[in-house]
Amino acid sequence: MAEPTVTKVETAQAKNTPKKEMKKKSSAVAAKEEKTISPFVNAVLWIVSLVIIAGAIFGNYYYANYVVIDETSLARLGRVFAVIAAIVVGLGILIFTSKGHALLSFSKLSYTELRKVVWPTRQEALQTTFIVFVAVCVVSLFLYLCDIVFLQIVRAITL
Repeated sequence: MAEPTVTKVETAQAKNTPKKEMKKKSSAVAAKEEKTISPFVNAVLWIVSLVIIAGAIFGNYYYANYVVIDETSLARLGRVFAVIAAIVVGLGILIFTSKGHALLSFSKLSYTELRKVVWPTRQEALQTTFIVFVAVCVVSLFLYLCDIVFLQIVRAITL
C-alpha cells in the first residue's frame, strides 16, 4: 500500500517573518554602532562623574564638620539640595558612557516586557494574599507546637 504523503505548505507570513527579523536585527546593530563611544571619552566621562560625586560627598563632610558656621535649617536644606544635585549630575554624566547606553537600552527592553505582563485582578490578588496568610499561620502554628513538644522532651531528659 502506498503511504500518504504530507506536503508542507508555507504561508506568506512565514516567508515574511525572516525579513522582518533581519530588519529588526539590522536596526539593532545599527543602533549599537551609532552609540559606540571611544575608550578615551568613556574614561574621561567616568573620571569627571566620579570627581563630581566624590567632591559632593567630601564637600558635605568637610562643611558639616570643619566649617564653624551656625547653619539655619534653610542653609542646611540648601546644602542637602546642592549635594543631591551634584550626585544627580554625576550620575547623569554616566548615562553618556557605553555602560550608560547599555543601561538605557536594557531599561527600554525591560519596560517593553513589563507592558506585556498580564497583571492579576484585585480579586485574584486578594485571594492569593489570603491563601498565603492562611498557609503562613498554619505553618507557624505547627512550628510553635513542635517547639513546645521538643522543649518538653529536652526538659524531661535534662532534669
